[in-house]
Amino acid sequence: MIRLKGIVAVMISAIVFGSMPLMAKTVYQEGGNAVTLTFLRFLIVLPILYFFVSRNKRISVKVTKEELKKLLIVGTFGYGGTALTLYMSYNYIDSGIATTLHFVYPVLVILTYVILFKYPASNIKLLSVSLTLVGILLLNNSGGEISLIGVSLAFGSAITYSFYVIFLDRSGLKNMNPLKMTMYLCMIASVMMLIFGLSTGSLIISMSPLGWGVSILLSILVAFLGVSLFQIGVALIGPESTSILSTLEPITSIVIGVMVFNEIITVRMIFGFVAILAAVLIITAFDR
Repeated sequence: MIRLKGIVAVMISAIVFGSMPLMAKTVYQEGGNAVTLTFLRFLIVLPILYFFVSRNKRISVKVTKEELKKLLIVGTFGYGGTALTLYMSYNYIDSGIATTLHFVYPVLVILTYVILFKYPASNIKLLSVSLTLVGILLLNNSGGEISLIGVSLAFGSAITYSFYVIFLDRSGLKNMNPLKMTMYLCMIASVMMLIFGLSTGSLIISMSPLGWGVSILLSILVAFLGVSLFQIGVALIGPESTSILSTLEPITSIVIGVMVFNEIITVRMIFGFVAILAAVLIITAFDR
């Protein structure tokens, strides 16, 4: 039952994150940019997070100096860094390519555990990783020009997210209440983005009402729901399984694109769906 809860939490998280590129591009069209969206994503949700954390008598709002040090590291280089690099990549390459490159991170996570921490590479994990890679490559259906800057930013987001997933597990932060940890990570990342935006002159506040509305929606869905559920998944089923199950995110992005923007599904993309779903089913049913 505990494992099932972790699986469901990660799947819902992946669906939430899968809608992120479409919301981000809407904000850009309404006058915003990547820096502004990243800052607002972390700032807007803070009062909501603080409300729920402070009202729960079983949760102490305070953190120790050691916990704060760890939160500063992962909040800056993992949490905030991932959002900024991924959102910036949407300005240079198609969201499909960006998502494809970002989802190299499950492979980076598993390779890190196998090579650096000497974890055994089970046949189930290797098969799931292989199917995941095949599926992601098949889902990349963009024929546009490739920007080196965009590719570097998207792949950079895979590196920072891998660091985020592994650091949560290895540092012991995964045992912290998910809402409390999300609150602190959002606080740290919003301060980081405010300093970055002001120092570079890239912080924009003149957006249309639609841009502000979508920014608020993205902040609540991603920072409050998506991230918290992802952290629950890491705690319940581990970082490797969580990373593989999260590959439902690109499928969500494509489905929304078809339903909202009438994008075309090719035979190649259907095979991509099948490969990723097979990886999800294998890791869910057989990996213990």
